[in-house]
Amino acid sequence: MATYNPPLSRATKISSSSASYHACGDNIAAIDFGTTSVSLAYTTKGDDEVNTLVLDSDRRSMRVPNAILLKRDESKNISVVGFGSDTRTQFASMKAEILSEHIYFERVKMHMRKEKVTRQTQVKASSGEKFYLVEVIAFILQHLKNQLIEHFIRSPIPLKTTDFDWVITVPAIWDACGKRMMREAAYMAGLLTESGGINQFTPISDIPLLIPDETNSNRLLLALEPESAAFFCQETIAKQKQHSDIAIELPTEYMVIDIGGGTVDITAHMTVNGEVTVLNIPTGNESGGTKVNKAFSKLMEKLLNDQGFKKFCSSRDHSQQIANLNKIFYSEFENQKIAFGQGNLEDIAIGLPRRFSSFFEEFLKSEVDKVDGIEYDEDANDTLYVDKKVVEKELFGPAIDGIIDCTLAAIKENEFKVSTFYLVGGFGGCRYVHQKLMAAINKLYTSEGRTCNVLVPPTPQLAVATGAVMWRRNPGKIKARRSDATYGIATTLPFDPEKHDEHYKFFDKDRNEYRCNNVLDVFLEKGELIDVNQNLTIDLSPSSASDTTVSIEIYSTPCLGVQYIKDRDGKKMAVKIGKLVIDAPNPDNLPVEERIIDVTMDFSGTEIQAKAKYRINGKEVKTVCDFLSTY
Repeated sequence: MATYNPPLSRATKISSSSASYHACGDNIAAIDFGTTSVSLAYTTKGDDEVNTLVLDSDRRSMRVPNAILLKRDESKNISVVGFGSDTRTQFASMKAEILSEHIYFERVKMHMRKEKVTRQTQVKASSGEKFYLVEVIAFILQHLKNQLIEHFIRSPIPLKTTDFDWVITVPAIWDACGKRMMREAAYMAGLLTESGGINQFTPISDIPLLIPDETNSNRLLLALEPESAAFFCQETIAKQKQHSDIAIELPTEYMVIDIGGGTVDITAHMTVNGEVTVLNIPTGNESGGTKVNKAFSKLMEKLLNDQGFKKFCSSRDHSQQIANLNKIFYSEFENQKIAFGQGNLEDIAIGLPRRFSSFFEEFLKSEVDKVDGIEYDEDANDTLYVDKKVVEKELFGPAIDGIIDCTLAAIKENEFKVSTFYLVGGFGGCRYVHQKLMAAINKLYTSEGRTCNVLVPPTPQLAVATGAVMWRRNPGKIKARRSDATYGIATTLPFDPEKHDEHYKFFDKDRNEYRCNNVLDVFLEKGELIDVNQNLTIDLSPSSASDTTVSIEIYSTPCLGVQYIKDRDGKKMAVKIGKLVIDAPNPDNLPVEERIIDVTMDFSGTEIQAKAKYRINGKEVKTVCDFLSTY
């Protein structure tokens, strides 16, 4: 086991004198921005219930595919012409002469799982044209916002965008960069102002996108998806307890396993006197429902000898061929996947679009039937049949294995402290997933001589959106969380031969002393419990009298015991994840030594936050946590 080295320097912990969260008003709206689908929940003044907005009036659906079709006019202005259920078909059947006017995206959230997203991160539309990811997300958020406001325009009490406190849900396993992108996209979408929001895409160039204006930033909070689901589950049981003659115990220690389209997100909570402590470091993986779709896509690529379907996509208009593929793997197959997962089907049957079956006619007729468990029937409307064994082993198997591995690891890490498990999310609510995961958890607990309950709440696919509204009513109910990484800044210290490595020793002429370079001044270490009433403080000053901004870089590492930013060989031990940009005006022409700025860092919430003020007069100065700039 590696030796633990304590930090060489640590920020000072202080008690917080103010709440981490702005007190919300009577109207709350929460957007669950999922990989495959989205939903929106809300509550308004005088209504104790949380409602979910109907996003597809034809189907009366409150959760729709995360797919958007945009139209670009001659002035480059963008309008939404389709969103949700029928958008894929709408685009795939579009006439060739108007295709160039339209831009189609779906499942853009999957691009947020890159190692580091920045403001410059690009995403391809189905046409192959590139756009800035943050702006694509902004158009989707703006459309959802508009749907909510249109709903209230028709109501007896019209409400405006600024009448709401907004919540956007994010995976707990995301880093600060992904969270910051959702926040900036919300600013661009006009969620917090009366302005209409984004109406054009910025042309791709080497010029960095500007940080959007942060007006009313305290009216937006990011909620962690499994925490939101936990609020929903606990409140659901509390209501059942009120209206039931049967004795129902409200769990005080429980684990939420949120399995959506993209990710598995796990959190464990302990409740004492109504206050919640998060027991574990956020954990999860990418074994969400789309892993099943991708497994089917890979199987078809292999059967049809077309890796990545490159031959198929190059045979006709690329964007429409992509739409045809998406229709197969994320519409036709998705419907069969859901039906199989709920136990309504033994085998699955996928209708293939004529363009697809015609292109691969030779392989479909000669090769597919050679594979055990798969058949193609041209006479039955070009239908591909896959039997139960193949579905379970080849398609569902990898996702189920990933979910089980991740969950059992979280249970062991928490030392079996919980005995109640809530299974939520679109894929988590699937009966097949529930059965497989419940069997695995029960087996583990039985081996330890313990018992447990694995529960699926009503409407598990809406648990996150609904729970996010419940959380926003009382975010301070969560009193402590665990840090997902070690965070700090780079600093120098007076050299101490008993503590410091000679490799980092240098002579500072300005201070006329030997100092130690590359020290990681630690805010928090991974796994450390962060109390909601506890902040951290550092002080700094401008480098020169003429400086009117101060920038401080923030570093992170998943490891414990890191003392230096780089090791002796120059290898990075902590990576730069962002920076604080602090306004430091100097209208009175004070000397640098009098311009000390006290910076307060707050890691207790769902985002890293900071405030700064001049020590000499106590005036607060503007501070931006920038995790999206490129370095």
